[in-house]
Amino acid sequence: MPRKPGEPLKYRQIADELRGRIDAGEFADGDKLPPERSLAEEYGVAPGTVRQALGVLRDEGVTESRVGSGVYIRRWRPIVRNALRRLSGEQWGEGKSIWDVDVENRRLEPVDVQIEQAPVSADVARTLDLEEGDLVWRRNRKYLVDGVPVIRSTSYIPEDLARGTRITQVDSGPGGTYARLREAGHGPVRFREELRCRMPSAAESEDLGLAAATPVVEICRTAYEVTGRVVEVNRMVLDASKYLLVYDFPA
Repeated sequence: MPRKPGEPLKYRQIADELRGRIDAGEFADGDKLPPERSLAEEYGVAPGTVRQALGVLRDEGVTESRVGSGVYIRRWRPIVRNALRRLSGEQWGEGKSIWDVDVENRRLEPVDVQIEQAPVSADVARTLDLEEGDLVWRRNRKYLVDGVPVIRSTSYIPEDLARGTRITQVDSGPGGTYARLREAGHGPVRFREELRCRMPSAAESEDLGLAAATPVVEICRTAYEVTGRVVEVNRMVLDASKYLLVYDFPA
């Protein structure tokens, strides 16, 4: 029977139904889904249509394919990123990691950590009110949560502010970069975050191990001290399928 105008594609309908069955508890985390042929018979479609539907669920992070074994349920508990809570001075100012707000009791692991003094690029220089090529301290790292890559974060701090502090070391100490800046008399009092959702580059897909057609959220955070000077620029690339972004605003 031909598809009616406005009616979702059949593989999308099947993906929606399977997702609903998973959400209803018919299949639990770690369960194996029925084979493609069985699902094709159940839904009265060709195996290729079921394969497309399973591809949708895989790209959403709901399932994973295991070579030679089948398709299994893999439910990822989203990382709830509450920007206002994590950037509160009550958080980093008390020597806590801003990550504690996001991951709760989950396992957090920074990898591929690179701390270096480097010339600043033209675009970052403009934000930091520096000249292109001026020296900054660059803190670049990828974070894993429960062993899964979720974000690449790169911070740029003016050289004169980082000099002589633990910002230049791999372990920046309790409270991180912002606590060290405050100790040096340049603690941030205001933040600005700009977000956009886009498709990743090939390098970003490989770096974060992204499933096909998975977008990223790019966040650029600027931290200001009381004089209005920018004391840090932080560029982050997040796996969009792993996060729930939350913003609480006072009335």
